[in-house]
Order: sequence, then structure tokens, then C-alpha cells
Amino acid sequence: MMANAMAERLLIVGGVAAGTKAAATAHRRNPQAQIVLLQEEAEISYSACGMPYHLADAQRISRGKLIARTPQAFVDEGVDVRTGMRVLSVDTATRRVRVLDLVNGQEHDEPFDQLLLATGAQARRLNVPLSASAPPVYYLRTLHDADALRPALLAGRRVVVLGGGYIGMEMAETCARLGMHVTLVEMLPRLLPGFAAALAEVVDTTLRAHGVAVHTDSQVVGLDAGQVLLRGGGAVAADLVIAATGVQPHTALAQTAAVALGRTGAIAVNNRMQTNVPGVYAAGDCAESLHRISGQACWLPLGDVANRHGRVAGTNMAGGDMQFPGVLGTAIFKVFDLAVARTGLGQDEATLAGFDAVSAHIQAPSRARYMAGSATLHVSVTAERGTGRILGAQAVGADAVDKTIDTFAAAMWGELATTDLPDLDLAYAPPFAPVLAPVQVAGEVLNKLI
Repeated sequence: MMANAMAERLLIVGGVAAGTKAAATAHRRNPQAQIVLLQEEAEISYSACGMPYHLADAQRISRGKLIARTPQAFVDEGVDVRTGMRVLSVDTATRRVRVLDLVNGQEHDEPFDQLLLATGAQARRLNVPLSASAPPVYYLRTLHDADALRPALLAGRRVVVLGGGYIGMEMAETCARLGMHVTLVEMLPRLLPGFAAALAEVVDTTLRAHGVAVHTDSQVVGLDAGQVLLRGGGAVAADLVIAATGVQPHTALAQTAAVALGRTGAIAVNNRMQTNVPGVYAAGDCAESLHRISGQACWLPLGDVANRHGRVAGTNMAGGDMQFPGVLGTAIFKVFDLAVARTGLGQDEATLAGFDAVSAHIQAPSRARYMAGSATLHVSVTAERGTGRILGAQAVGADAVDKTIDTFAAAMWGELATTDLPDLDLAYAPPFAPVLAPVQVAGEVLNKLI
């Protein structure tokens, strides 16, 4: 049994986060395994999350700094990494994939004993009429996208960013810091619909204070000469457009193998990252996760989740036994001087998941009020009536947002209740925190409501 396992050929499709993590993990666990990683792009193992900051200041954050490990580094360690390879289809009956070599244009087959699909997610394409003289549209999903966008940012003066999500807001800041005139267009009635309205308003105010023109409840209906056309007859001047209207799981390859998709449209997996097809795994932005609060499958295209997926998949493909414990949906992003973060479920999400939920909204100092650097934290916490179970938390502010949300996430992971929060033994000194941390204050307020 051990000899057969050691002789297995592990084939990994995709090499940005989950794929490379799985390859490294599998190789460490079983150095004798034959591990082949096929990647369509020229680079592997890079930080897509860092691309907005690279574009804002390429001298300080060079392109090379975004790349964690090169293909050659993997090859030197015994992992067969091949870039410029597009996988066209999967034949699970013969245990082979069909591959197009983008360099020479030739097709060939690659056999596998076990297969990992780490095909990631793809940007939603803008689907509106474009005139022949319309401003160019750019996306930001890959390093190639960043390479194409950078000279356009340096040449253009007026940019319209479509979409008020994480990438849209990060790119709005990037363009503003480059001295561009920035307009952010969001189709929904307000920014950040997954956040409490009071917190979203803080973000909206900050964007406007930094010169970003914000258009909410605005649907793009077309692009014409030097302008973005809006529903109702409005128009916004633009030299270029950045479409940040979301991403979708890249599942076309999975569907050629009859791999089942889940309720979210991403690949359905169990807690070992196995699909419904024996010997076929999925991980990263193309795969679902189990939400620890709702108990339902969810899709979270986040880099840290992809790495955790990859570690589980790589361990199990190499003969181990590891289970993915699920996610809380913890995430954070930056908008000018603000950090914006969340974990778990918001009020509306908790209600949709079937909870009798109640939320408290507080404002608290991040440090002792008289200390330099102290800033107001806006915090929203959601819990279940009766049980006091913490369901989620959100925070916005210029200081201590990360530690506040991470504390809530740890409390939720450990299944603490709101009654536990005021008694948490947290670090205090005026330069670092107030006597009662925002987490403790929120717990006291929630307990009164519950």
C-alpha cells in the first residue's frame, strides 16, 4: 500500500495560492511523489491582494516583491512546475487531462492518479454596449492585468471605477493617490451592503473627503467616446474604466469532468477538499467552504482561505488525513486612512440564515483618548437572542480595527457568548488600548439588548 501511494502522480491545475500551497504540502509529506503543477500564467505563487498597492507605488512595492516563489524554486525542490499550460478538459475515465502548450501551440495529454483543481476565480466581464471610441476597460485579477493597467494609470487623468467592493475601493484609493480624478460607480443603493449602514456611511464619507466622486444606485448602460453612460441619461467623463464588479468561480474545467457545483456556483467539496468524483480535489477560489456560523456552504474567494484549502488538499493527496474546519468569513481591506473589516454574519445575513438576531452598534476609542494615534472605532456586533451566541462583528476606523475583528473571530471560533466578552483578559496600557476595549464595551451593550 505504501509503495503504491509513493508512486502516485499528483496533478495540480492552477498555481497562484491553493495550488502552490498544495504542491509544497504534498511534497513535504511525501517527497517521493511525482507532483506536476500546470499553470496558464507565466508566474506562480504571487500576491494578487498586493496588486493595488504595487500600482499605487511601484518603486516601493515592486512587481517582484509580489512573487513569493518562482517556478524554478519549486523545480529545484522536486516539484515539476510548468507554466504557459492551459488545461482544456479532464477525462476521469482514463485519468488524463488535455493540455494546450501556449508557447508552441501543441496539445498533449497528462496522466494523473489524483487531481487537484485550483483554477481560481475570474473577473466578471462588463456586459454593456461599447462604441468604437469608448474608453478602454481594464480588470485586475492577475499580474498580467496589473502589467496592462499600470501604463494606463500613468497616462490617464480621469478614471471611472465600476463596483464598490474591496477591489473597487482599493483601486479608487490607488488612482486618487496617483493624482487622478476618480469616480466610483456602484449599482446598489449604498456602498458595502454586507456591512451595517452606519459603518458603510463612514466609508462613503471618507471616500468623498479624499476627492472621490461616489455615485450609488447608478447602473452603467454603455460606454461611449470619453464617457460612461448611466441609466437615466447621466454620464461620467472617463479616460479609462476599471471594472471591479466582482468575480465568479472558474469552473469550466470542472464541468468537463462532471464535477458537481454547489449552491454558490463554486465546486462542492467535503471537509477533505474532495469533490464528488473519486480522486479529484478542489481548493481555493473555485471551491466552496463550510461557514461555521450558518452551517451552510459559502464561497469566499480570499487568499488566506485558498492557502488553508491548499494545505488540506495537499496533505490528503499525499496520503494524510486532514479536515478543513470551515470559515467565518473574516476579511479586511483599506480605504485611505480607514481599515474596514468583518467576521461572521451581519444582521440581515443572520436573519436569512434563520437566527433570531440582534445587533449593537457602538463607537469607542482605539486607545486612551488622550494618547496620540487614538481614533474612533465604529463597531457593529450581531448575536443570537436567548443564547447570546456571537454571530458576527464588523468594524471601521483608523486604528486597531484588525485586532478588534481578530479578537471577535477568535471568540467566535472558540464559541464564546456575549456574556464572556466583558470579562476577557485583554492587554491594557494607554498607548495601546482603552481601559475597556471595544470588544468588551460591545459585549456589555449586547448583553443589555439580549
